This record gives sequence, structure tokens and C-alpha cells, in this order.
Amino acid sequence: MKIYLIVEGEVGEKKVYAKWIKYYRPDLNIVNYLDELVDNSIFIISGMGYPNYFEVIKNATIDVYENKIDKLVVAIDSEDMTYQEKFEEVQEVIESSNLHINYNIIIQHFCLETWGLGNKVIVSRNPKNTELKTFIQYFDVLRNDPELLPPYRPKNLNRAQFAKLYLRRLLNDKYKNLTYSKKNPSALLHEKYFQKVVERFRTTGHIRSFNDFLTAFQ
Repeated sequence: MKIYLIVEGEVGEKKVYAKWIKYYRPDLNIVNYLDELVDNSIFIISGMGYPNYFEVIKNATIDVYENKIDKLVVAIDSEDMTYQEKFEEVQEVIESSNLHINYNIIIQHFCLETWGLGNKVIVSRNPKNTELKTFIQYFDVLRNDPELLPPYRPKNLNRAQFAKLYLRRLLNDKYKNLTYSKKNPSALLHEKYFQKVVERFRTTGHIRSFNDFLTAFQ
């Protein structure tokens, strides 16, 4: 199996996917260049964010077709759109190439950080940070599905911005040397973290869009 993977972000998401794929499918190798793509390997490229990823996806469909690559995988945040709206938007771009290729679409609903919030271990039972206490009172990600996280009106944050800040506050509060940012997602790179995200999905049905990841690389 040769897979061509487009992730939305420029730095952090490439790091996360490279690690998570290996934890899930240790038989698959990550390569840095398209001409290194052989059986049982994955080439990961950045979509360079919205709206640049539309052009990257179009070019990728040509690469996949011309190089006889087994599958194109596109991983994109839904942001303020519904899961279905974003899925259909990405699907339309792929289908517009009119090339017969195999593909999977991963919708990170509504962002990668939503999946990160699925790790129950990072939620302190007795948080010290005042802002974090307010976040938990506003929406408790330990008990409620992180995909249902609403915008945070007191700070005028949309749900993706809120998820990112919430995740950072959780990590900072419980672990002295762990934090999170788009460029430095180091906390999410540990295998135990990935396994806790998998566990949350499989035991509760929360973060349903994470199934897209599992399906794409099964």
C-alpha cells in the first residue's frame, strides 16, 4: 500500500500524523519525498492551511493518478462548518479532477485539538488554574463529548480557538513540562497519548470523527 497524505497544517499536524500512524500501523513507513514512496509507505505533505489546501489537493490527485499511488488521504479541520459540509467540500475538490483514484477524507471535527481533548488523563480533578476552572464549568470535556464543545463567548473565541486554548491550559495545569501549540504539539506525540484518544473513542463513542483516521489507515 502506497499512501499520499495531505494534512492541513504546516508543521504540527505533520509531526502528529507521522507519530500516530506509526503507533497505529507500525508496518507503514513515513517518507519525506514523493520519489521515495514505495509499498507500505506514506508520503506526508502540508496543505498549507485554508484556502491553500484546495490547490494542493487538486495537484495531489494528479500525482496519485500519474504515479499509480494506491490511495490519497486528505485530513482537514471542519472549523465552523458541519462535518458533512466540510466532507462534501473536500470531496467535490477531489472529484472535480475527474481522475479515477482511491481516496479517504479525514474530517477533524472540528479541529485536531478536539481529538486531543479526548484524552481523559490530562484533565485534572482539582485544577489549579483559575481560567481552566472556568473552562471546565463552562464545558467539561471529561464528561462531555469534545466534539460538542461550543464557542467560548466570554473571550469571543470560536470553537476551534477555544479547543486549542483549553488543551493548552489542561496540559499546563497538570504537567510541569508539557504544553501545546500548532508548531510544538510535543504532548500529543507520545504513544500513550494516542492510545488514550483511541480508548476514548472506542469506549464512549465520543470524538466520532476520529474514526476517519482509523478507517483511512486500517
